[in-house]
Amino acid sequence: MPALPPELWESREVHAAVASDAPGVLVAIARRAHGLRQDELGALAGYSQSAISRLESGSGIAYDLRVLRTMQRLLGIPAHLLGLADRAVRPSVSPRSDRPVDPAALTALRAATARRGGPVRQLLVLRRILDDAHHRQGWRALVPATRSLFDFADALRRAADGDHRRRLLAVAATYAEFSGLLYEEVGDRSGAVEWTTRALEQGQAADDPDVVAHSYVRLAQLAEPDGERVLTLTRAALRERGIGPRTLALVLRQQARGLAMAGDETCMARLDHARELLVAVARDPEPDNGEYRIGYRLSEQHVELERAACWLELGQPHRAIAGYEALRRRRWGHARAAERGLHTARLAAAHAAAGHRDQAVACGYEALDAARDSGSGLVLVELGRLGPWVGERDVRELARWLG
Repeated sequence: MPALPPELWESREVHAAVASDAPGVLVAIARRAHGLRQDELGALAGYSQSAISRLESGSGIAYDLRVLRTMQRLLGIPAHLLGLADRAVRPSVSPRSDRPVDPAALTALRAATARRGGPVRQLLVLRRILDDAHHRQGWRALVPATRSLFDFADALRRAADGDHRRRLLAVAATYAEFSGLLYEEVGDRSGAVEWTTRALEQGQAADDPDVVAHSYVRLAQLAEPDGERVLTLTRAALRERGIGPRTLALVLRQQARGLAMAGDETCMARLDHARELLVAVARDPEPDNGEYRIGYRLSEQHVELERAACWLELGQPHRAIAGYEALRRRRWGHARAAERGLHTARLAAAHAAAGHRDQAVACGYEALDAARDSGSGLVLVELGRLGPWVGERDVRELARWLG
């Protein structure tokens, strides 16, 4: 295609798109300048018209570096405008944020990044601290801190160039994913999906396969109980090249759940593979530098918890009970309070399905104790399997407290 006039890239419209981090708008500007329709550009690039439309409207595909590189080469967009090269056009005004960041602090932190990875490492350490706190205490005190740190990481990202920008994008994505988890625990499913989708888009923009795959896993969890949607999302995660063994184990564990929802016993083979990956990782562990890493908490016990849950989905409550009771005797392995509550609620459902009413009620109240400890509304959702029991006074009171 012929080169577009240089003055186009200095226009107010282009500067506004760069300032608002809207690569899809830049693609639309270049497409129109070449006199192409969306379907014509799609035919040249190998995409459908609807994909080009989604790209230009700012959906997840607009932050996929692979797509952006194709558009950059095809349309002749300067690489730095799309964040594909170090030189960046600076916005004429400061990036918008709910929590402004001191410009002097940004300058100092950017200098530290250039010298020793500064804020990237610090933000990863803080992300690990948040995760540890969540493991021990639940979500309530973590929402404002997580949002503030996401905003800070995102502001740093907007002021960074090249590889530093991509690394900060990946770090910000882990905070977005964590925000999604917190929203899920408070019972705000739409907020959880919004934040997790943002994590996916930022992971794609950072070209980080582990972040992308993990975001697909979280979206799959949010898609439950739609087993087909769960499988679609986990297949998308498996298409990412270069994901680490812990991330792959997370994907396989979630895919097993989708298969179990579909009544497919091949879910057990997925869990076997996930366990093998974790055994191999345990034989040659990475040094712990205090930074957050996706899947760093995942253990063989977590896989076995999912195996018991899959037996329940497959309509085999006695096998689910056997699996859960074995883990319960070991204090549920390394599961946090919300996970213990979730799986104790599933154990209650297994006892109910097996006709063990007294055991079902006892486990249900044990799950409520874990819900009180963690503040997680997910336990109450799982207790819905017990039908009329959720109307008992203690459950109603806890539901009001969590809400």
